[in-house]
Amino acid sequence: MTRVLVVLPGLERGGAETYVARVSPRLLNLGVEVEICALDASGPLAGQLEAAGIRVHGTSYPERGHGSNTAALLRTVGDLRRLLVQRRFDLVHSYLYWPDVLSAAAGRLAGRRVIVSRRAIHSWRHPRSALLHGLEAASNLVADQLIANSRAVLRDAEANERFLPRRRAVVYNGVEPGDYLPARPGTSGGLRIVTVGALSPRKGQEFAIQALASLPAALGASLRLVGTGPDEVRLRELAKELRVGESVEFVGERADPRPELAGADLFLLPSRQEGFSNALLEAMASGLPVVATDVGGNAEALVDGEGGRIVPPENAPEIAAAIEQLASDPSGLAPIGAANRRRVEAHFTLDASAAKLAERYLARR
Repeated sequence: MTRVLVVLPGLERGGAETYVARVSPRLLNLGVEVEICALDASGPLAGQLEAAGIRVHGTSYPERGHGSNTAALLRTVGDLRRLLVQRRFDLVHSYLYWPDVLSAAAGRLAGRRVIVSRRAIHSWRHPRSALLHGLEAASNLVADQLIANSRAVLRDAEANERFLPRRRAVVYNGVEPGDYLPARPGTSGGLRIVTVGALSPRKGQEFAIQALASLPAALGASLRLVGTGPDEVRLRELAKELRVGESVEFVGERADPRPELAGADLFLLPSRQEGFSNALLEAMASGLPVVATDVGGNAEALVDGEGGRIVPPENAPEIAAAIEQLASDPSGLAPIGAANRRRVEAHFTLDASAAKLAERYLARR
C-alpha cells in the first residue's frame, strides 16, 4: 500500500478541496492510502473526510502567521516534515500555491517523493512578486512530478514557469453522474439560467448579468447566482442599474448545489479564469445544456456545438447570443443536456480520475 499525504490550504468548499474530498476515499481500493493535512484544518469538509475514513491533520500555520511571515513558514515546513516521517508516508502531493511551496521543502527534507499541482492559469495563481515567483521556481526544482487538472493549465505552466519537473501529467477532476438527478430543461414557462461559483472577479458574474439584460423579453429569462463572495454588493448594484434586479436571484452558498441544477434549464459559466471546473462537470452530469467561456479546461470538458456553446471570456454580447440560440428551440435543450451527461459518464467520472491519480502515485521515480 502506497501512503500519500495530501496537503491543502484549508477545508472550505473550494474546487481543489472538494475534489480531494471526493476522490480520496476511492483511492484505497487502488492500492493508495491517503491522509490529508490542511494548513488550516477547520472548515466544513473536515467532517466529510473523517466520515469517509480519511484522517485529517493540521499545522501551526494558521495560528502563527500568514504567507509573509518567514518564521511561520519555517515552522510549517517542520510540521510537514515531521508528519511525513512519523506517519511513514511515501510521498507528498500538494494543491495550490502555499501548500506547493511548503510541501516541496518538507518533502525534500524528509527524503520523500514530491508532487506539486497546477489548477489555475498562472496569472491567477499568485500575485505578481519576484519573491513569490522565486519560491514557486524553487518548489518546481525539487519536485519529482507535476499534475495539472487540464491540458490548458499544463500548457500555461510550461509557458510561464521555470524549472518544472520533467514528469508531468494531466488528471481531470471527476464527479459521480449517478449522484445527479437529471434536470428537465425546456419544460418551464421561462428560461431558468443558473451559475454556481464564488462571487469574485475571476468568476465573471457581471457578464452573466449584462447578458441577461440584453436577452429578448419573450424568453422570460431569469438568473440564479449560487455562491457568496466579495463581489455580491457590486453585482446587486449592477443588476439594479441594468433593470434586471427582479430577474436576478442571489441564493447564497449551497453545500449541495444539485437541487439548483435540477431546477434549471441552462447552466452558465462566465468565468475569466478556470482550471477544470467542478461546477461545469456537475452541470453536465445534471443533463443541462451549457454556455461557458473559453478559459482553462472548459473547452476540454464541453464540446462546442454538441453540449452547448463555448464563447470568448469577458464578452456579454457573445454570451447573450449563445443563450438566445440555444433557447430558440426549447425542445432541443434536453437532448443537448443529455449529450453532456453521456460525456461525463464516458470521460469524467470520479473512478476514472482516481485511477489516473493512483497511476501517478504508484509510478516509481
